[in-house]
Amino acid sequence: MSTAPAASTQALTSRFVAGPIAPVLLRFALPLLATNLLHAASSTWAALWAGQLLGASALPAVATAAVLVFMLMGAVMGMGTAAGVAIGQSLGAGDMDAVKRVAGCALAFVVGFSLLVAAAGWALAPLIIDALGTPVQARGYAVVHLRFTCLSMPAIFIYLVLVMMLRGTGDSRTPFRFTLVWIGLSLLLVPLLLRVLGIAGVGLANLLSAGAALAALLGTVYRRRLPIALRGDDIRHLRPERALLLLMLRRGVPMALESIVTQGAYFALLGLVNRYGATTAAAYAGAAQLWTYVQVPGNALAASMSAMAAMNIGAGRWPRVEQIALRGCLASLAVSTTAALLIYALGAAFDDLPLRLFIRTDDAGGEVLAQARRINFIALWGWIALSITMGLFAVVRANGAMLAPTLIFVVTMWAFRVPFAVWLEPWLGSAAIWWSFPFGSITSALLAWAYYRWGGWRRRPLMLSPLASTATAAAAADTHFGE
Repeated sequence: MSTAPAASTQALTSRFVAGPIAPVLLRFALPLLATNLLHAASSTWAALWAGQLLGASALPAVATAAVLVFMLMGAVMGMGTAAGVAIGQSLGAGDMDAVKRVAGCALAFVVGFSLLVAAAGWALAPLIIDALGTPVQARGYAVVHLRFTCLSMPAIFIYLVLVMMLRGTGDSRTPFRFTLVWIGLSLLLVPLLLRVLGIAGVGLANLLSAGAALAALLGTVYRRRLPIALRGDDIRHLRPERALLLLMLRRGVPMALESIVTQGAYFALLGLVNRYGATTAAAYAGAAQLWTYVQVPGNALAASMSAMAAMNIGAGRWPRVEQIALRGCLASLAVSTTAALLIYALGAAFDDLPLRLFIRTDDAGGEVLAQARRINFIALWGWIALSITMGLFAVVRANGAMLAPTLIFVVTMWAFRVPFAVWLEPWLGSAAIWWSFPFGSITSALLAWAYYRWGGWRRRPLMLSPLASTATAAAAADTHFGE
């Protein structure tokens, strides 16, 4: 089997390891930014229609399901990140066989995991909703929405891992095209199915739209013979090597734990919010819809930085890695700041227009809207600092350093953010919860910079090097035995 990259893949790799950093970084990031914005728009669209058609009581249902989905997505994102980094490093080193092995391993894992999650989520939805202390007015919506959201997880999770592997090859345009299919169908189906089926329509709309996008993406991967396509003898990699699977899990588990830790903290804070009643829960859910648009630019640029840094690390070009970190973080900071200022400006100029997309002015006599305005005044700006955290973590993860970012998030969430809210609540009331968000974001950025500056992540070997060492030792043993 040839280990040389295809011509189109080789051209992409060459641009990543030898082209001008800022233009290549931004050109790769733009489809990612558009993709993330489309996903945010889809979530916003669902919350908008649920709030307008079903009332404020439906908003906590949407917010609760979103937190759980992000928590469970951590395991998938962990495997997807590990696969993307390994693929990027392998392409940088010119090893196409390793790309196929990693792709088969990641796909086998995500298929089994997502089916398990879908079954367990459907069965346990009532217990989860009750454990969170969801207000009585929202409980029925929350259980139904969570169940049907879980049904959509296999299609969504498999699609996301395919996308992350394609990005590891330096291709962000192909995923963007099929995300347009996903989001376009979702925008069409959500209001239609909401009117017909109620809150269950949101989950079914996601299932149908993500399933269509997944089928179309798979067809293109095989038709264009992209690097992750498994054909002929490559199909055997869908039964992954034990050593490779364990290696990928070791790299992916810290990121999975990071998601559980992070979203678990949000669950803890959501429990505090729910104690203040349905009005505050609805205000928080409406305000949080806007936070995504400050976080999206940083996430897009972080994914771009990770793919570019992984290829340069594989090629041994460390001075470029440092420049990728600097220029990527500066760009992320600028775009996130612009997004936050734009949201504040639109709210001031147009009578809370961004919030009124989700919250009817007659809900609880206008108190839901008033509370949501106060929440955003305190919390929205704090997400700007998260762009620095995500950018620096993307670069260190590009060399397989997965554990340190997870530990930093554990400290940020459970030693800083949640205790801040709990300890100050007797004096500040619900405002302590809102202030805990910027406090946590700023502390995570400071800790991320400290690890990037002084941590030992630069001294790590390439991700798949332990397997290469094992294979070399085995070959040497066979030769000695033959003698």
